[in-house]
Amino acid sequence: MYVYQLTHVNGISIKVIGYFGSWKKARQVMKKYRSQVQGFKEFPRCFRIKKLLVNQDDFYYGYSKGKSVNEKTL
Repeated sequence: MYVYQLTHVNGISIKVIGYFGSWKKARQVMKKYRSQVQGFKEFPRCFRIKKLLVNQDDFYYGYSKGKSVNEKTL
């Protein structure tokens, strides 16, 4: 089973917005933050959706193994 982590990365500031059961739901929440929420709508291209496998060690020699979805594919 997978979950989708929605984050906002702006410079050194990383905000985890939430974990969702589908890419579609993560995308819906991202669109809301992107258009309505102060502090996020000023930087609309800083959102990332990362697909993570549940019950899996996601740390590998200091680097996350999860797949990030590139902004161009959103």
